[in-house]
Amino acid sequence: MAKYQSRLDKRSKKNTNKLLNIMIAIVLLLIVVVGGTLVFGGGGDEKATTDAPKNSETKDADKSNKEKEKDNTVSMDEKDDSKDKADDKQKDKDKKKEDEQKKDESSDEDQDSVELDGEDQSKMKVEEGTEPNVVKTMVHPDWKPIGTEQTGEHVSVYEEGSVDWQEKIEATSYATGIPEGNMTVWWMEGNGGPQKSMATVTAKDTKTPYRVYLQWVDGKGWQPTKVQELKENDKD
Repeated sequence: MAKYQSRLDKRSKKNTNKLLNIMIAIVLLLIVVVGGTLVFGGGGDEKATTDAPKNSETKDADKSNKEKEKDNTVSMDEKDDSKDKADDKQKDKDKKKEDEQKKDESSDEDQDSVELDGEDQSKMKVEEGTEPNVVKTMVHPDWKPIGTEQTGEHVSVYEEGSVDWQEKIEATSYATGIPEGNMTVWWMEGNGGPQKSMATVTAKDTKTPYRVYLQWVDGKGWQPTKVQELKENDKD
């Protein structure tokens, strides 16, 4: 009986040891599984954490490049605008210069010939001057008396502002083509008789002087008979 009981104790102890070994094996397996999970799971987090800054840096770099491209575009646009403005300014200067040249040419043409209101300039008779201070002498066959407001016996008057004076100015403007408002009168004087006068004038925007010979026609007013273009600075 005692021997049988000893066998049962040994078997029981053996079974207990076996059970403990199984439990230890299970615990070890769990440790291995949990450790592996922590190791591999943590590696993934670390990779994700490591990649995050890289992605952020890439985005920042892309943003910086886009801003640089935008700045370059704005800069190029500003350069184009500046160039366009400079071109427009130069064009305006060129046009202004061209207009001034045309104006100067027109003034030169005005100096070279006397303009007539409503009369054919081709009929103008032009002769070279025979006097030292005369460039040329011009006579137009269609010159007519300018009309008059004066009545009765005519008396030539050289008082500025008088009716007779004003009619002399009108006749001078008619013969030279110089508007009265643009005319400078240097001399207004008699010319060898009570019904003859002579005016020396220039246009305010030119330097060419003209001497105009006038003849009074009773009831019709002053009529230009001859115009002389004088040398510049010679108005005597």
